[in-house]
Amino acid sequence: MRTLQFSNEEGCVGMGQEHWLTYRGRDFAKLQYAYFEHSKGKQKTAFIMIHGITAELEHHKEMVDALQVNADLFLPILRGYDRLNKRGDLDYFAQYDDDLLDFIHYVEKLGYDRIVLAGHSMGCANILRLLKNNPEVVDRILFISPFFHPTLPVYRDDATEQFKPETDVHYTVYSKKAGLLMTLYKLNIPHFSHKTVAEIPDEFDAQGVLSLSFRLLASRFLEKLPPDLFEGYSDRIKTLVGADDEVVDAEALASWYKDSFDLEVEIIPDTDHNRILHDEEAHRSIARWLS
Repeated sequence: MRTLQFSNEEGCVGMGQEHWLTYRGRDFAKLQYAYFEHSKGKQKTAFIMIHGITAELEHHKEMVDALQVNADLFLPILRGYDRLNKRGDLDYFAQYDDDLLDFIHYVEKLGYDRIVLAGHSMGCANILRLLKNNPEVVDRILFISPFFHPTLPVYRDDATEQFKPETDVHYTVYSKKAGLLMTLYKLNIPHFSHKTVAEIPDEFDAQGVLSLSFRLLASRFLEKLPPDLFEGYSDRIKTLVGADDEVVDAEALASWYKDSFDLEVEIIPDTDHNRILHDEEAHRSIARWLS
């Protein structure tokens, strides 16, 4: 794991391709993001990527090299994952909705003509929450290996237990504990919302494990998926999934899209849940879509 360096100066980019910067949320907290400027210099399109249950920093860095569109890439590190704020928890439910809206407005002010909002895995669930009340906030929406909601019957049973040693999807979710805490939350008993419901590798400490609270994970999902899920932006979305995805059943997801929304899912052959981020065929498809 490489050492990550962060700038103390907001919005200031030096020379080179990869920059670690901060912006301020509405609570004045400093929030971190990685910025990758196009090799030809600043572009007119901003590509904002929302990470999954783990940030997958190495895969996202490879994604920058694979990107075939003229865009600058932004990777906000979600609150609770970064090292500048309380770790593994949020201050209140739905804080991510505020943070992401603030970040999009921050990027807009940098002068981009077009904003593409992309999510990977659980990051797609964050986008669903955001778009529920802000369907016009971005120009295009890209879902990659989407994990929209744990109750959706398109995910592999006991996914975290079936991963083979050669895969790089490593985390533990305590589903029964999360379900109990959700029941208490719905009964207006939120006092235990700080309790741990997931453990992931700590990408900012190669020797550590980061514990994620119920409040944090619950703030990444819609409480319930509505039947008109993509209303207001169905003509602006593209969805990609790998044929070998260890979490998402690609065929089941494609059937759900077709039956429920008459939309298509593109299944990319010979790639999985994380490697699709830098799969060449996936990036050629994205480039065609954005051309």
